[in-house]
Amino acid sequence: MNLKISMLSCLLLIAATTTQASTKPKNQQFRLPAGVTASDMVPGTIIFKLKPEFRASARVNGIVSDQLNAVLAANGVTSVSKKFPAKQAPATERNAQGLPMVDLSLIYEVKYTSNQPVEKIVNAMLRTGMLQYAEPKYLPKLLYTTNDPNTGNQYFLGKIQAYAAWDIQKGDTNVVIGITDTGTDINHPDLEDNIKYNYADPIDGIDNDGDGYTDNFRGWDLGENDNDPSVNASNHGSHVSGCAAASTDNATGVASPGFNCKFLAVKISDASGALTEAYEGITYAADAGCQIINCSWGGNGGGSFGQDVIDYATINENALVIAAAGNDNNEFAFFPASYNYVLSVASTSNSDAKSSFSNYGMNIDVCAPGSNIYTAMSNNTYGFMSGTSMASPVCAGAAAIVLSQNPTFTALQIGEQVRVTCDNIYTIPSNGI
Repeated sequence: MNLKISMLSCLLLIAATTTQASTKPKNQQFRLPAGVTASDMVPGTIIFKLKPEFRASARVNGIVSDQLNAVLAANGVTSVSKKFPAKQAPATERNAQGLPMVDLSLIYEVKYTSNQPVEKIVNAMLRTGMLQYAEPKYLPKLLYTTNDPNTGNQYFLGKIQAYAAWDIQKGDTNVVIGITDTGTDINHPDLEDNIKYNYADPIDGIDNDGDGYTDNFRGWDLGENDNDPSVNASNHGSHVSGCAAASTDNATGVASPGFNCKFLAVKISDASGALTEAYEGITYAADAGCQIINCSWGGNGGGSFGQDVIDYATINENALVIAAAGNDNNEFAFFPASYNYVLSVASTSNSDAKSSFSNYGMNIDVCAPGSNIYTAMSNNTYGFMSGTSMASPVCAGAAAIVLSQNPTFTALQIGEQVRVTCDNIYTIPSNGI
């Protein structure tokens, strides 16, 4: 269940519904999701969550348990550490809407050297009875195709009726879109003015705001753990930033759906470009106050850790997570887009037909233009890219305008407003059911 049911039904049913990713019969054996291979996982890494009744055994760098530690030692574990060491258990069980709050303080990351199959190690850990879940750390991929320099510029703004929307609302600078991606060109003339700068923590070598990230004035690089979210390997993050929130009406370059709304650059890729800190990026963006979080990435692996992060952002921090539906031209589940509470975005062309590459089916909530999208790119340039990676931030920019106009809306209400006001593209012959 994403945002495919009415808001009323959502409020009535969702609190009593367990998530698809974490619903497991007792003692069920862990199996890798279909289609997941070694390239879809961070090597030698497992994520697990301790059961609340064992909280007293939790330490920042380990668990006080002979049974669990014996299993870890047998598999060459080199480190056990909390994923979010600054997190505490939620002060209340439910949020203002009655949804159960998420506890990130019991989630750990394990590094190991064993050559045993990851399924065997995970199941040995689960048999201790101490864990809510254990799973590999999945490694998502970017969702774009090759550039096409021979298409008209920015047709998508008309397709989504951005000009009509701007007559009513041009965006609130206090509304922030978190761009979890490969970084952005922080000096681009069409991006730099719309970056959400953290004036509470200027670049002076001191963590002035006490959030655990020193000098995160213009975002953060989780992949390399520094305060420079600049692109180091790919145009992807800059282009995604431009799709959502390029500076608009500034006599420069391009426009974006978000107009005056800001964006926060959250780099989730390491030095090689691998998206090693993808879900951690969602948590960072939510903690930083982003009300909309864009994820132009994904993969076949859909574990409980990812759903925990989505639940935390949505329920604990009231942030709407928007994600690309995938570029495999199929209707299989794809994550994070297929997680509960995520607004999943497929891609259409300039004729409103489904893009040839786009995923489709019941896991999709909405479509947005994603074929041949022209906007900012790295090194102060502009260009075309295609993919659900582009459709998702176009939708995120629109969602930011919805929130600007309706500042009391919850995250789920924003997503539902976007969904129910979309055009029905099934009337187009090529999109027939």
